[in-house]
Amino acid sequence: MLDTEDGEVTKTTTIRSLKKFKIKLVFLVCRKDPFFMQKIHTLILLISTVLVLFACSTEQQKLADMEEYQGPAFESTGVEILMSDSTVLKIKLTGDRQIQHQNGDLEFPEGMHVVFFSKNGKMISEITAQEGFKAAEQNVYRARGDVLVIDLVENKTLSSEELFWNPDTQMIYTDKFVTIETEEELILAEGLEAPQDFSTYRLLNTRDSQFIWKENEEGNK
Repeated sequence: MLDTEDGEVTKTTTIRSLKKFKIKLVFLVCRKDPFFMQKIHTLILLISTVLVLFACSTEQQKLADMEEYQGPAFESTGVEILMSDSTVLKIKLTGDRQIQHQNGDLEFPEGMHVVFFSKNGKMISEITAQEGFKAAEQNVYRARGDVLVIDLVENKTLSSEELFWNPDTQMIYTDKFVTIETEEELILAEGLEAPQDFSTYRLLNTRDSQFIWKENEEGNK
């Protein structure tokens, strides 16, 4: 029994010695072969370079993705903006959805409705449009798509595909085709400016304007 155990220990020691000898032999052969060592160094350098380039590329891609993002910074629904003068409500702007972009621009992609009030708090005019937009650098709103302005006092309407509204000057204007309808006449023109209550207006291109007088149905009976 003891002889067997001693034999196994001797055998194990011999195997370990042979493995160490092989490792030393391979190392000596490599040291004597300068081309082999040069290849090893080149391979290590190549692997290191690839790893560094991959890490830099990944980091640059992350930065590029951050720089290319142009999505909205904020998004709200059921928006209501109130503008007052000396605690008196003058304007109410509403929209089903408002998007504020990274650069500060405002967008109302699902419609915009602006109501103007008199000093007594009575609604005097309103603007509706399919969508609205306001650039961050200027206080001008752009209404676009089936724009309709209604003078609630004189029952007068203005329709166009695009209209600008400046709260500072309290003016509305456009260079697009417009249709103005009153109780007596229908006006087709190109370009218009008017106060935001639409109490009066001025046509910009009167040469191509058309005035159509409505027939008085009661007078024709």
